[in-house]
Amino acid sequence: MQLSLYHSPNITASVTKCALQDRLFPFVARRLSPIKCCGATGDGGDKFPPSLTLPLSLKSTLRCGENPHQKAALYIDKGISLINAGGIANAIQHHGKEMSYNNYLDADAAWNCVSEFKSPTCVIVKHTNPCGVASRQDILEAYRLAVKADPISAYGGIVAFNTTVDESHLNTLKKDLRSLKGSLKDLRILEVKKSGKGVLSFRRISGGWLAQESDDLTPDDIKFSVMSERVPEETELHDTEFAWLCVKHVKSNAIVIAKNNCMLGMGSGQTNRLESLRIAFRKAGESAKGAALASDAFLPFGKNFS
Repeated sequence: MQLSLYHSPNITASVTKCALQDRLFPFVARRLSPIKCCGATGDGGDKFPPSLTLPLSLKSTLRCGENPHQKAALYIDKGISLINAGGIANAIQHHGKEMSYNNYLDADAAWNCVSEFKSPTCVIVKHTNPCGVASRQDILEAYRLAVKADPISAYGGIVAFNTTVDESHLNTLKKDLRSLKGSLKDLRILEVKKSGKGVLSFRRISGGWLAQESDDLTPDDIKFSVMSERVPEETELHDTEFAWLCVKHVKSNAIVIAKNNCMLGMGSGQTNRLESLRIAFRKAGESAKGAALASDAFLPFGKNFS
């Protein structure tokens, strides 16, 4: 490793030292990180090496943090972007003012949810929760059905598609946004490449970080068992699978009611599952008849359905 050192008479030694440290430390960390990850491992096996270095690179500062008084920035995971420059952090912005901290959180939630589906799908997210999901070959129909699930929450939300949106689609969507009394000056358009799978998921806690495998489980990975006396029909099983993919991305306690590749209602974030159930049924209304219901955890009481 070679390091060129020069000293300008106009720059103090301490400034030069700090500048060199800022350049040298990330370089050394990137060089040593593979050695640490490939060496001896702890109880977690190869997934959880005894030491981790995350090569983060500043992409941009943001308008604000979660609250207006908080400053914020976006960092790119260089380790992942060198292999697969996908995900919201590497999105190409084609239109609109700069993104905020909350914009990125919601956009990431929308993209993660819509990426679950193989068919052309629209997902609408508000405060990181999907409030509308629909799969249709006509993506404009999918969008309108997604809005219909919760029109109030859809206002000001993030709309994500897992397929190409051309100019004609966009012009129609703009007309629909005007009908929702939305302001086109706040419209942002992002193009996103699908992310790779199998990376670790990190979450900050006081004094450290939690790490776990990313939740990449799909219905194809699971053997489902029928627990009722009546065997569900094929369409009912399909509705159940659709609801199961949706509820994965709803904050617990989470309930989703779905039918015909369309979310009809959902309840999220309640401290008891019964309340989430009531919210989901209230949103679905009469459409809940004959629909599938998915929960992100065990439903302990039969009276929940009465």
